[in-house]
Amino acid sequence: MDEVVHSVKRVTDIIAEISAASQEQSTGIEQVNQAIAQMDQVVQQNAALVEEAAAAAESAEEQAVALANDTEFGLAAYLYTRDLARSWRVSEAIEYGIV
Repeated sequence: MDEVVHSVKRVTDIIAEISAASQEQSTGIEQVNQAIAQMDQVVQQNAALVEEAAAAAESAEEQAVALANDTEFGLAAYLYTRDLARSWRVSEAIEYGIV
């Protein structure tokens, strides 16, 4: 009879350990879900900031072209950029002459 009681106690202990491990796993999964939600929020904020920066860059480009074209003395132009599309946009928008 003692063996049966001892075996039942071992099974009860194993079930308790499994339950504790399941709870820890559940807590870990919840923490991972929270971290993913925070990363998603940061990605969305970064996307909004990128859009704002792109709009600001476009506005600055337009202002630079407007200021260059506003001179009464004419303009000899030199453009340096790593962005080929920008070089085409600016070179087509700016009013310059060849010296």
